[in-house]
Amino acid sequence: MTTIEVDSTLSAQATVRLKSVGLQPQVICGDGALGHESGGPYDRVIATCSVRSVPPAWIRQTKPGGVILAPWESPWFCYGLLRLTLDRYGDASGFFSPHAAFMLMRGQRTDLRIFRDVVRDDHVPVESGTRLSPWAVTGDDWAAQFAVGLQLGNVWRTWHDNPDVKGVASRLWLATTDASSWAAVDWGGQKSDRFTVWEHGPRRLWKSVEAAYGWWRTTGRPGPERFGLTVHPDGSHVPWLDTPDHAVPDLS
Repeated sequence: MTTIEVDSTLSAQATVRLKSVGLQPQVICGDGALGHESGGPYDRVIATCSVRSVPPAWIRQTKPGGVILAPWESPWFCYGLLRLTLDRYGDASGFFSPHAAFMLMRGQRTDLRIFRDVVRDDHVPVESGTRLSPWAVTGDDWAAQFAVGLQLGNVWRTWHDNPDVKGVASRLWLATTDASSWAAVDWGGQKSDRFTVWEHGPRRLWKSVEAAYGWWRTTGRPGPERFGLTVHPDGSHVPWLDTPDHAVPDLS
């Protein structure tokens, strides 16, 4: 058994503590995303951090028939446990399970702030309206959030309460992970059947959210356990619903 920890102090402590309970794994100080090739191929690869994409090294270092187990996160929503099985052709495929959330792998984090990195004073957004409540895609319905996140793989969001804007009580911000497009959805604090939308950049992000949410509703509001993912040898990730031949729309 091999375990990898990126922090040298923690990896040293792990070695001592594991030995104290009679375990003798090989403890490696390094980047877990790179795996440990000389110790492979492995029957099982188990991640104790969330990922937005499965590192190629994990696929290469897993035996055919082996299993990769990793908590899953999209920039939209941190939720889901992914279990992949590697076939003899190099494809790794399997279903998600609900109720798992871990800190995100360091190398996959998005270090963006709306007003520091995304929105600029010279941006002139396009105004429109929507009847889709922003809470429908960010609230308590985790199945909706999970489905939206699978379709919008490079879109993140954050809430801004009391934004010091006249007539706005709460504002939902959306942005692409490359900061090229953003949107804001405003609630005035009273009516809940219509919201003001502002969008800037080459993509109309709220329109994409509406499309993603609409697809989820028309397919019967499936929960996370009905979704799966296939990772091909070229590194492409293809999410699907129920079976691999029913691909989820890619709106990213």
